[in-house]
Amino acid sequence: MRGNLLRYAIWQLRDFARERGIALMVIGLAISITFIGPMKAMSVQFTENSARQLIVTILSQVALLAAFISFNGMISNDRKLGYFRFLFSKPVSIPAYYTQLFAVFFVGYLTVFAILLALFGVVVFPIFPIGVIVYAALVFLSLGGIAFFISSLVRFDWPALGGVFLGTLLLRSVLAGRDGLAAVILAVLPPIHELLPLASVVTGGAVAPRTVIWLLGYSAFFFAAGLIVLRRRPFA
Repeated sequence: MRGNLLRYAIWQLRDFARERGIALMVIGLAISITFIGPMKAMSVQFTENSARQLIVTILSQVALLAAFISFNGMISNDRKLGYFRFLFSKPVSIPAYYTQLFAVFFVGYLTVFAILLALFGVVVFPIFPIGVIVYAALVFLSLGGIAFFISSLVRFDWPALGGVFLGTLLLRSVLAGRDGLAAVILAVLPPIHELLPLASVVTGGAVAPRTVIWLLGYSAFFFAAGLIVLRRRPFA
């Protein structure tokens, strides 16, 4: 069974590159050009510090959008389009298959950011990549478990994930500072608002360990819930 699962990894990576990787590159380049183009036209001379500030601005938009594109249809497409009949015609654990798919998508997502960062270094200013890659990884992992769970439940996961994201932001803005039931609701909502402070890792700033633990722990809980759904809910 493990051998069957590993054989799928190459196909999973190929599908990511074809169906998502190209789109991520195009969107990343398009957004980057809107910021970099005018500065290059004005012959702005970048230093490492100014380049880092610029890349934080770009990343705050690209990382989140790229994560949403990566998550789209992660599980639900196979159910909706009937691909599960081919995928699981051999003895393969469904939860294990989608855990591997999640990992492959994560690697593909980070690879795209590594390529974009290399291009940024050529066009603007070379930046030490660790902070950028760590930030991109945290964004993916912080949302990935929630997206995985939603995709295991519904056929149209992208609108559902967008609804959760926007609904969470709306509720936090409306209920902020209130006590009682409002405080309970705020405590259980996805901690999406904690994503913004993570950008400080790009500029060498510190991120509170509690913030990272809360984001990843919340996501991991829903990832585990998604695995339970996959184990118990029939695909057919």
